[in-house]
Amino acid sequence: MYKKICLIGLASLFTLAVMANISHAQERISGPWLWMIALNEVNEGGQASTDIDSLNEASKGRTNEKHIAENGANEGDTVSGYRWTPGELPADGNINAMLVDIGMTEIADFNDVTSYAIIIIETDEEQRNVTMGVSSDDSIKVWLNGEVVHKNAVNRGRGGPDEFQDEFQVNLKEGANLLMVKVSERGGGWGMNVGIDADFEHSLNFDDYEHVKFDAKGDPIPVQESAWGANRRITGPWLWMIAPTDANQGGQASTDVDSLDEESNGKVTEEDIAKNGARKGDKVGDYEWTPGTLPADGNINAMLVDIGMTNDTDFNDVTSYALITLKTTKAQRDVTMGVNSDDSIKVWLNGEVVHTNAVNRGRGNANTFQDTFDVDLKRGSNLLMVKVSERGGGWGQYVGIDAEFALTSTPGILAVEPTGKFLTQWGKIKRAH
Repeated sequence: MYKKICLIGLASLFTLAVMANISHAQERISGPWLWMIALNEVNEGGQASTDIDSLNEASKGRTNEKHIAENGANEGDTVSGYRWTPGELPADGNINAMLVDIGMTEIADFNDVTSYAIIIIETDEEQRNVTMGVSSDDSIKVWLNGEVVHKNAVNRGRGGPDEFQDEFQVNLKEGANLLMVKVSERGGGWGMNVGIDADFEHSLNFDDYEHVKFDAKGDPIPVQESAWGANRRITGPWLWMIAPTDANQGGQASTDVDSLDEESNGKVTEEDIAKNGARKGDKVGDYEWTPGTLPADGNINAMLVDIGMTNDTDFNDVTSYALITLKTTKAQRDVTMGVNSDDSIKVWLNGEVVHTNAVNRGRGNANTFQDTFDVDLKRGSNLLMVKVSERGGGWGQYVGIDAEFALTSTPGILAVEPTGKFLTQWGKIKRAH
């Protein structure tokens, strides 16, 4: 169920991800977009730089247009001294003025420079052959879901705010669509207008996408290296849910009880979440899926108090579920996973149970793993879910994998449910005939 809201501030990317923007039918997509700029050679901006990968050149290969067009970016990540920064276009579409306003540059007449703007277009259903309109000063290139859908290598003014200079057809898939617009500026004015004749909302929620940083060779930088032992535990952030059990039925007794199914009255199950992940903020009983990072001692209870999920500092007869996604650049077979738990533990990888130990115990020494077993990591995203059922006393976990992988920003389908809908009619924002 979507509700119309207005974005009144840019507190943080998290706030932007939660809030989707609404505009009147005749308005352009003013944003906020997430912005980056990259300098061009003198006299080589605008038309001349349309097909130059300025992101790749500015970052010395650490990122590129293809990667950002497919995966989005993190607010605050840097490219050659500039940070990806949210900003909303003014009514006249003036990119330069907006960049000065958000503090990305102090140059009020920036020339020979390229801007990149990304945004999420969210739809309730697939919409095929809808019209997109753009205006630009100077050249423009547009990607939708990683594919180039329009290019115009031209030096021009961007025209009036109530017209589009270029129109073309695009297909919107159901759910999140990542839109990236590149405008290369030669000299003079610098701006853009963008609109789509479709029903949609827009936001800066890139949680459905893989945000992996790159080294100088363009290879992903592992967040967790292959070193094995206490210092390589996966502390998170994980996405957490808890479900109380019957009195005296936590721990060993509830290992094979589907506490998610019981707590949600059948609306969600362990199998569902292990295969598909969860959405931050979704409720199960009285609790919401919430991100949290384990402390060094693996104390689940202390972490849950810290993130505000409970005030009970000695929660007994309760089960925790923790989700995280591991990103790999290649398949890795028969790698060792290690776990500790207080009390019982059950582990799923990509929807399959890979380990169960129905036991009541303390979680042991942080320098060793109580249980080890072999798992297969596929190339790409691997969804890991760990269930720890607590009977009484301590409550915690350690998890590690002897493999090369990166922790991504999203476990499975983790996304913030958009709360607003951008209902558009093409109206007067048409190219003047």
